[in-house]
Amino acid sequence: MINLNRRILNVAHAIVLLGYSVVGIAQTETYPARPVKIIVPFGPGGSADMLARVLGEGLSKEFGLPFQIENKAGATGVIGTAEVARAKPDGHTLLLGFDGTLTITPFIQKNVTFSATRDFAPISKLTDVAFVIVVNPSIPAKNMKELVAYSKANPGKLSYASPGVGSTAHMLGEQLRLEGGLDWVHIPYGGSGSGKFIVDVIGGSTPAAVISIAVAAPSVREGKVIGVGVPSSQPNAALPQVPTFAQAGLEKFNVASWFALLAPAGTPDSVINKLITEVAKVLATDAFKARMAIAGMDVTPSTPAGLAALIASDLKKWEKVAERIPKTE
Repeated sequence: MINLNRRILNVAHAIVLLGYSVVGIAQTETYPARPVKIIVPFGPGGSADMLARVLGEGLSKEFGLPFQIENKAGATGVIGTAEVARAKPDGHTLLLGFDGTLTITPFIQKNVTFSATRDFAPISKLTDVAFVIVVNPSIPAKNMKELVAYSKANPGKLSYASPGVGSTAHMLGEQLRLEGGLDWVHIPYGGSGSGKFIVDVIGGSTPAAVISIAVAAPSVREGKVIGVGVPSSQPNAALPQVPTFAQAGLEKFNVASWFALLAPAGTPDSVINKLITEVAKVLATDAFKARMAIAGMDVTPSTPAGLAALIASDLKKWEKVAERIPKTE
């Protein structure tokens, strides 16, 4: 009788487990089961917010359920990014990831609790934001070779602006200082943004800047500032006349800022695969590409493996540069 009862209990337990399994499979097959949140770790109105909203619109149409944007700003993206790292890994909370927050901030800011490689499941890179080095016309440089020569002839006298400490632009500037022969001093503009410091470069109070091409292009075309180099091996379509770093022998300084879509680590592969498919569809549309072009972003999708490799590469690269930058609270 005891053995019979045990058998009955075992069968009942197996049925319960099977039920849970079927429910889990059903939930995965019907993903998303409810509206999905895309956390943007910055405030509304910026390029990250715009990108997320355009992406969310496209995914809402593809999946037939809302992909809602939530802005969780603070600590240069750390607060919102950490929230996604702690979220339930079911695909209903996603991150609009930024390279600066994921691969630079952990090296220069104390008390960062997340790991870009441990706590997130990569889905796809979305866009690149290209940079250009610009100088006031009073600086006798038309390319990076001439700028390096000028800085060496005037040690400590050249300064450059960036959006702030720990930004990708700042890290590129410091990489050029440490490894590229440029002797210049960083001027962080903090929350005032590129719009402020391009005005200062035009006026001459700040002689140079590492700045996004989207912001600088009109002033370069009008001759208000000189574009001396784009940190890539190929000319940028927005400023094809500006020489590349590669032409100046600076091939290793191939840098762009990027945005990507990620999920919490442990999100089921079936959910990730669905997202990969639908994200690729949205990114391939002419409408999406046109919206990004207006904002100065290039659409650059990737596989999850490609995004993981990029994150690992950037972490390795920026750790070396960040070792010489004091950590902040």
